[in-house]
Amino acid sequence: MRTNPMVKPQASSGWAVTLAVISCVCLTTAIRLFIAQTAAAVVGLAFAAAAVVLAGIAATIWVVKVRRSRAWITHAVQQWEHFSTVKSQLGVTTEITILDIHSLDPTGTWVTLRWDKFGYVQRAWMEAIPDEIWRGSVLLISPDPNQIQVHGPWPEVYCLMAADYHTYASSAAIPFVTDPKYRPRVQVNSSKAR
Repeated sequence: MRTNPMVKPQASSGWAVTLAVISCVCLTTAIRLFIAQTAAAVVGLAFAAAAVVLAGIAATIWVVKVRRSRAWITHAVQQWEHFSTVKSQLGVTTEITILDIHSLDPTGTWVTLRWDKFGYVQRAWMEAIPDEIWRGSVLLISPDPNQIQVHGPWPEVYCLMAADYHTYASSAAIPFVTDPKYRPRVQVNSSKAR
């Protein structure tokens, strides 16, 4: 089963913490055995070796998770930069956030969405679009003037046509997009790609 790419991966892990704690217990036991009895040195060495191996495994898990998290942040910031570029090139657009996905069909899907500018939540039929959309996706669309009118009532069900969809980004990445410390990382990575 695939994980939702709109959600930032965790940098911490229960396994890494557990292995680090067990490693500390093994190391403490080894030190006590070395201090208490010189005859128990073989057992102490076994505990010390176990402590080193477990600490190495915990460190490896942590490094992998931190790398995945950093890669996700870099990709998410790049998505938002693309989102902003597309938005600046188009006329009338708005942002909607997918709150829930109810059912998938070959021709589209039923979703619950929030109109970000207005905070209005409603059900919608979303025609099949070329990108894979998950909960937490922010979509850039051109609202259909036949369905959405200024000072008019909201439609009971909004129909989002594929032609009105432009791009998407992750709502979980918004704090990273506004944080200036992630900007240089994206610029460095994009310059390496050239």
